Amino acid sequence: GSYFSRLLSRLEVCWQLALAGRRNFQLLILDFSPYNPPALSRWLLSYRADESQEILYVNYPTCRIFGCENLEEFRKLTGFTFRGMVHPEDFEKIQSSIDDQIADKTNHQMDYVVYRIIRKDGSVRWVDDYGHFTNLPGFGDVYYVFIGDITDTRIVQEEKERSKMLEKSLELAEQANVAKSAFLSNMSHEIRTPITAILGMNEMIYRESEDPNIREYSENIRKAGESLLGIINDILDFSKIEAGKMELVPARYSLSSAIGDLYNLVQFRAEAKALDLKFEIDPQIPEAMSGDELRIKQIITNLLTNAIKYTEKGGVKLSLSLVERQGEEVAIRVSVKDTGIGIRKEDLGALFQPFDRVDTQKNRGIEGTGLGLAISRQMLSLMGSDLLVESTYGEGSEFFFTLRQQAAGEETIGSVDFREMSSEESTRTKSRVPFKAEGARLLVVDDTPMNLQVISGLLKFSGVQIDTAADGRECIEKFGSNDYDLVFLDYRMPGLDGIETLRELKRQFPEKASRIPIISLTASAISGDRERMLDAGFTDYLAKPVNISQMEAMMMLYLPEEIVELAESEEELDPEAEIEEELSLLPESAFQIPLVDPRTGIEYCGDAEEYIFAVEIYEQSIEEKASVIETALAEEDVETFTLNVHSLKSTSMAIGANPIFAQAKALEEAGKSMNLELMHRDTPLLLQDYRGLKQSLVAVVEDYNRENGLV
Repeated sequence: GSYFSRLLSRLEVCWQLALAGRRNFQLLILDFSPYNPPALSRWLLSYRADESQEILYVNYPTCRIFGCENLEEFRKLTGFTFRGMVHPEDFEKIQSSIDDQIADKTNHQMDYVVYRIIRKDGSVRWVDDYGHFTNLPGFGDVYYVFIGDITDTRIVQEEKERSKMLEKSLELAEQANVAKSAFLSNMSHEIRTPITAILGMNEMIYRESEDPNIREYSENIRKAGESLLGIINDILDFSKIEAGKMELVPARYSLSSAIGDLYNLVQFRAEAKALDLKFEIDPQIPEAMSGDELRIKQIITNLLTNAIKYTEKGGVKLSLSLVERQGEEVAIRVSVKDTGIGIRKEDLGALFQPFDRVDTQKNRGIEGTGLGLAISRQMLSLMGSDLLVESTYGEGSEFFFTLRQQAAGEETIGSVDFREMSSEESTRTKSRVPFKAEGARLLVVDDTPMNLQVISGLLKFSGVQIDTAADGRECIEKFGSNDYDLVFLDYRMPGLDGIETLRELKRQFPEKASRIPIISLTASAISGDRERMLDAGFTDYLAKPVNISQMEAMMMLYLPEEIVELAESEEELDPEAEIEEELSLLPESAFQIPLVDPRTGIEYCGDAEEYIFAVEIYEQSIEEKASVIETALAEEDVETFTLNVHSLKSTSMAIGANPIFAQAKALEEAGKSMNLELMHRDTPLLLQDYRGLKQSLVAVVEDYNRENGLV
């Protein structure tokens, strides 16, 4: 018969001998180990099928599976019970399976069971067993099995399963990424479309209304809309980076101009909280460099606004220092340091996680998406750098990175005082008309009537003739029937979308479609959209919400030169006329302060609203800043004194307080040269004039708010 039958026969001899009491049954069975040939990969084990689970039979190879050299070692390890053999975490599951099988008296063939065992040395092995259940006289119900070590096979199997799971996870991740991109694209379109209408209609109201109250409301709408748009752009930027579609666009730029922009963007935020804002720029850094200026400013602005946001006392400092220069390549260490709340060590790991806000209980009143740092770090990764942080909880933080750029000349930035640069001219278009194109004819295609109304309204001052179409079919019909100089074609429309419409235009009217610029309009700003539009054959791409300045610039780029007439000489473009218009919006009390020139302030701030905001911030910080300067002088803390009179100098210029600006500038120079005599002599006069402004400035703000219906 089979080897299995012969082995069972030998086992029966053992049982008979044991019943006869010839010798100890367990030792007798162990003596039969020579009858287990090396080719046999499974070894015999038998135990009682009752609560005791006492092992009746075990051969030598089975002992070796457990790392035991003899029966006594096996007995000590397992207690000579089946329960003692099985890993504690597996026993209940295995025992339940065995009980179910024994309960079925009709089937004495037992199924495979797989479990773990713990060897003498503490290591874990996987085994499986199968066998028969029977009743033996003198022993009762007995379970005897063949047991085998399957650890190696199990490892291979687990690796295969793990590989399959990884493949499945990757597939699911890719599907999720596609779904997320589709969601973001839809979200972008669905949110940007109404924002386009809101901002566009609001711009028309602002341009056409002379009522100061209505223009004030319009300005508030613009700020809220742009804030919402900024949040959307953060989310889309993050999506682009994740999808590997974020593009860096290197170009030549001026470092001093870029830093001046940064200062102008954040100085009033710092002043609003009476914080010292300090920029330290290494004079040896090249003035002209090549890189993605927009993204660099986006990163640094994020770090500065975060620092100001989380700092209540003290100050914020931006430092740029030259690390090395090799040929045209320069390495610059950029650092933003604050005296704010700091970050706990346990929160540092989550600091750069998207949509995460650390210490939310303490910072619950601070606005933000939690995306800024994650975006900044990933942008820096694209530039071959990394954003690092050092922080002491309760004392402050420092965020820093190494920026590598190409020098675009030998000139260094030197000691230029970018803080005294005038702020950027207001980007608000107001009633300005940059050009006339009365002979031009445009076709604007959009399925949203309000968008058509907005674009038509914003462009009407240019004198262009505008035709509109509500869908792709109407576009094709009008395009074929008329001759246009430019077409703005919405991408997402019901029926034929923008790409399908463009294909039909090129198919039906190839000569005309190749001659006339066709610009894609889309509220979807997800990664890859620009490339998709250009690959489809559009001449250019314009994202919604439509920025009227960008649209006008694109029209000037693509309209025939002979029909475009620049309006630079027109009265509405006269800078003096614009300043006079803004000055007319100020209350009479603004012109009755001897130490303040509103014209200088308007030239610096750009418009009346920003000027009043600067005045209010200036007034609110007078007491605290004057006290800090006074205390620093008394203690002869020259560094603190110099830093604060420098800050006072900059903010005084912003509101047109020219005499105080001049006094603060002179005292700043005295501080730099350690001229304590001059500091003690002239500071009291400065502080007297400075404090004397408070009530007058309060009256200006109150009068402005009352005249504009803001109280």
